[in-house]
Amino acid sequence: MQISRILFPTDFSHDAGHAFQYALTFAREFGAELYLLHVIYFPPQTPEYDIGQVIDSLVKNAEDSLKKLVDSAKEPNVVFRTDVQVGVEHAEITKFAEREKIDLIVMGTRGRTGLAHVFLGSVAERVVRHAHCPVLTVKLPARKGEEAAKEG
Repeated sequence: MQISRILFPTDFSHDAGHAFQYALTFAREFGAELYLLHVIYFPPQTPEYDIGQVIDSLVKNAEDSLKKLVDSAKEPNVVFRTDVQVGVEHAEITKFAEREKIDLIVMGTRGRTGLAHVFLGSVAERVVRHAHCPVLTVKLPARKGEEAAKEG
């Protein structure tokens, strides 16, 4: 099995940060390029307002956050590529993966919670269903308080 391109989609959450460590490890071990992608959610049915400046600002902030993530990795032997897309997360992630011929997607399993998850579904779930390549989903280890609550 040849893994030369790994995609790590991120929403910059704590869960995504945990998954990033897995993506880094795989990239290092396989000598793969690591693509970092952030998608700014923008539903297609949104009325057309002049929000160009807002989107530009969000893209700039996301690019800065991706650069900080790369800098924090301190991995001189990993080639990083970063990108920001605007659209519906799962669709943009799967399109990006296909366009860039990604071999493996590594992503966290939690982002949206509560009602947003109920109405919009899990981005990771949809990526798993629609991606052309394998997807490794990484969840946070259970915390002690959560474990106690489950047992009780």
